[in-house]
Amino acid sequence: MIDRKAELDQFKRINLAEYSASRGFVMDRRASSRHSMVMRHPRGDKLIISRDASGLYYYFNAKGSDSGTIIDLVGSLDGSNLGEIRKTLRAYDGSQLSNPPTPTLPFVVEPATHDAVGVLKAWMEMKDATAGHSYLTEHRGISAEVQAHPIFLGRIRIDRRGNAAFPHYGPGKTGLCGFELKNGNANGTTFTGFSPGGLKALHCSRPRDTDREAVICETAIDMLSLATLEGTEGRRFFSTAGQISPLQAECLRSAANRMPRGSRVVIATDNDDGGIALASKIEEALRPVDIPIVRHMPPTSGDWNDVLLQKRDCGGTEIRFG
Repeated sequence: MIDRKAELDQFKRINLAEYSASRGFVMDRRASSRHSMVMRHPRGDKLIISRDASGLYYYFNAKGSDSGTIIDLVGSLDGSNLGEIRKTLRAYDGSQLSNPPTPTLPFVVEPATHDAVGVLKAWMEMKDATAGHSYLTEHRGISAEVQAHPIFLGRIRIDRRGNAAFPHYGPGKTGLCGFELKNGNANGTTFTGFSPGGLKALHCSRPRDTDREAVICETAIDMLSLATLEGTEGRRFFSTAGQISPLQAECLRSAANRMPRGSRVVIATDNDDGGIALASKIEEALRPVDIPIVRHMPPTSGDWNDVLLQKRDCGGTEIRFG
């Protein structure tokens, strides 16, 4: 006698990306990462596929309204009831003697400790801040020119609540794994958050071959403030969103190792007890990397946005753009 619940659980472990490929979906290699695979169909559907820590596969359709497990996908594609879905999937889980041929994909999606699908879904639903974000410009003094600079292209978005969002990318082929959130108003009320189900790694600018400084800041606000104050020429910017974890230490080492020959690391944390402690942790994390490290903190107590706002109130800033 078939244990129907156990059978459904087993179906959810079928490689959802391979099943999608057998139904006409083609992998978008450029948009895929170690923890999420993007599959496109000629008719327009776009599936984002991931696995949770237990190995179960999930998806959402970025061009449709369906999401869930392979059971939901079969139902969406075929309009089948549960009994018909069971018959379809038994051909893929090894319970039948003859399995249909499955296209080979270049890699298997690795289980993620974070909500890879949820993070990517939320990110894709946001709009690019092509004209800058009003909170950053009006209340944080960050120039619209810096926000629109090519090295920050696609690195600032606006979510459905109007928050500024800054993506975090993990080491290697991990891809997008979370995003910082920031907002506020004229009354001084501020909001700081991180994506639900997301994983803190590094927010970063787009790399250039001419970069010779890896500038590491505490937050995306500090990073953009320093870019407004001192310009972007030859600089590759990073934000840790606060204290660093072992994963973020790995990200920092990877980022430092990818800098062109002759580069250096500039630790631009806050000028306070927390910032000094964080700077020491960053130095320790980068100890295995053969690269010069210097500290560059605000001249007085506070962060780089404090410096920017003080300069703005005193009549402006000197800016050099690269």
